[in-house]
Amino acid sequence: MPRSRKKLIFAIVVMSVVPLTVLLLFLSYNAATGTHEEPVLFSVQAGESVFRVAGNLQREGHIRSERFFTLLVRVKRISSQIKAGEYLIKPSLHTTDIIRLLIAGAVVTQKFTIAEGLHMRQIADVLQGKGIIGSEEFLQACRNPAILRKYRIPFDSAEGFLFPDTYIIAKGLSAEQIVTIMVDRFFEEIKAMPLEGYSDEELRRVVIVASLVEREAKIDSERPIIAAVFYNRISKGKRLESCATVQYILGKTKERLLYSDLQVDSPYNTYLHKGLPPGPISNPGIKSIEAALFPADVDYLFFVSKRDGSHHFSTTYKEHLEAIEQYNKTGTVGHQIS
Repeated sequence: MPRSRKKLIFAIVVMSVVPLTVLLLFLSYNAATGTHEEPVLFSVQAGESVFRVAGNLQREGHIRSERFFTLLVRVKRISSQIKAGEYLIKPSLHTTDIIRLLIAGAVVTQKFTIAEGLHMRQIADVLQGKGIIGSEEFLQACRNPAILRKYRIPFDSAEGFLFPDTYIIAKGLSAEQIVTIMVDRFFEEIKAMPLEGYSDEELRRVVIVASLVEREAKIDSERPIIAAVFYNRISKGKRLESCATVQYILGKTKERLLYSDLQVDSPYNTYLHKGLPPGPISNPGIKSIEAALFPADVDYLFFVSKRDGSHHFSTTYKEHLEAIEQYNKTGTVGHQIS
């Protein structure tokens, strides 16, 4: 057989064997590590290198070769696209499937709902109760100076800016990330309101009043009226005398406050101090924020609870005393402004 023909045959064999070998190696290294569908939790920490991720995947039995994983990711130049979070990985997934999962950021999620009017200590308890984040971690994040500076929050915490809503977040987020998500939602929701170019003082006033309205109002139609009562009292130099501020100091909700409760020494006690409290007392929803921005055009200076969720509003103190007599005959104080 001529030498040239032998070389041709050898070249053909090599050209056939090499791709076949590469294919077999790819299939071998890319193969799943199991066949069952029961997923296993796997975590990617923020800032982890592709080498660390690959090593963890192989060590925990999710892939056959960390080198193969790293090679694929680097060849495709997608190392920076791997998202931090917690993932559910099925043993039946191939290495390429796992890469797509990590690039897509298909992380395990957690859902929680924050009702209107909760203060941040209550929110912290909700999150801890659901196993999302520790209460103290969350409260510390609410006071994080970097977050407060980023959003120009004119208080010493994010109280008032943790927007009440239902959230679906990635499992394993830090307390700072959770607070940021909630504050982001607040500013997203108020975009349509006339707060653009607001001063710190304007923002401070609106959020505090909204937080008071949220705690006092149960009926949406009364929110602008209650806001107007607060503004009217401030303009006349009267103390707000809001039971909600005392509830905030006590740290718990009482159906009826005793007169001794109204003497609690705190800058938040609006029975003792004139003007607005130094900060929000709850995290208001959008309707209370709207009420603080657009109060009703009324002259009322007083209101008292009717015990059914609604309030009786009065212009004069005499009318107010008559309303108290009518709705509150127990010797204790209900929700009222005197």
